[in-house]
Amino acid sequence: MNIVVIGVGYVGLVTGLSLAKLGHKITFLDIDSSKISTLSNGTPTFSEPNLDSYLNNEEIKKSIQFFDKYESIDWKNIDVVLICVQTPVDDSGDLNSSFIKNVFSSLESNISDETVVCVKSTIHPAAIDDVFNDLSFNYDDLVFNPEFLREGSAFEDFFQTDRIIIGSNNKQNSELIAKLYDGIDTEILFMDPISSQLVKYLSNAYLPMRLSFVNEASRLIDVLNANQKDVLNGVGLDSRIGQEYFRPSPGWGGSCFPKDVKELQSLSHLSNLNLSLINSINNSNIEHIDWFAKKIKDLVLHNQLKKVILMGASFKENTDDIRYSPSLQIYSKLIESEIDVSIYDENFIFPKDIKQITSIIDDSLIVEMYPQEETYKKLKKQIQSMNNLIYFRFWES
Repeated sequence: MNIVVIGVGYVGLVTGLSLAKLGHKITFLDIDSSKISTLSNGTPTFSEPNLDSYLNNEEIKKSIQFFDKYESIDWKNIDVVLICVQTPVDDSGDLNSSFIKNVFSSLESNISDETVVCVKSTIHPAAIDDVFNDLSFNYDDLVFNPEFLREGSAFEDFFQTDRIIIGSNNKQNSELIAKLYDGIDTEILFMDPISSQLVKYLSNAYLPMRLSFVNEASRLIDVLNANQKDVLNGVGLDSRIGQEYFRPSPGWGGSCFPKDVKELQSLSHLSNLNLSLINSINNSNIEHIDWFAKKIKDLVLHNQLKKVILMGASFKENTDDIRYSPSLQIYSKLIESEIDVSIYDENFIFPKDIKQITSIIDDSLIVEMYPQEETYKKLKKQIQSMNNLIYFRFWES
């Protein structure tokens, strides 16, 4: 099929390249001319395993093109438009729908009646009426196809997904979108638009709730001087619980979890529901980040150390995404406590207000913020030769 992917951010670029590998013709469209120029030259605009190889694969390159203007595209022969633009929220969880509204306004004068419009952007269920109310598009003809790509394993997740969710009131359009994924062996669930969005939101609430639980458990284990690895392994071996997403950490972040949990909180307030468990997820994470920063300070004082080195700036491994990064939040808290702290990260472009360190020094506490085996191996000899240096991995402590 001939597909236009609007938005070359994380979701749009990974989805489009993956669909090109499946044999579809992909036209990428983004009003950010700089991104389009960079991608046209085969250079990734963010860090993701295998992104460079997909972007520069000879077969895939024959099936993709990049544009920064709507009028540059021949819309007559387009079968599907995938909308993958950002849908940010404010501090109260209210959706900023301006990006997606602008896309639909631009599409109104371009696409034919035969083109199926599919929304992959996450849209607050209570805001759907507001987004589409003033547009000429027939809401019942739209298809909602939320994505479940994890940063750091996005291409693997695309081709080995647990499920494909398609929400629409138009059966024919739903079935056309399902055909995009021919060749992927997984269950496809058809449902209405609101239900499809709730699958996305509730999935992105359950997972951070699970991460918050294991972080709270790890604090209890720490206070009682128990063995963290043994306890969590013993709990996770229960088949009803499992060990996926059951690793303690300094906190969780990223582009999806904090945003989507906030939106669910907002939705509960609009619906006059008291969802106390969901409403506590973000607060639990904030408390854990505070606790972790204090633990670092206590280690520094107890061992008479002079410096803290946080290894890793992003919110998790295998990505350069720093949105809601616990590393940066803990960095700020340590600065406020007048702790000498720097960040070690070879893949992060440091702004002026964050201190970067490129070598290890004596009398330091090195905190591995998330698993970084290769970096650790690289620094191991240097670390072993230092005086009064502590290497701290929270999930193995």
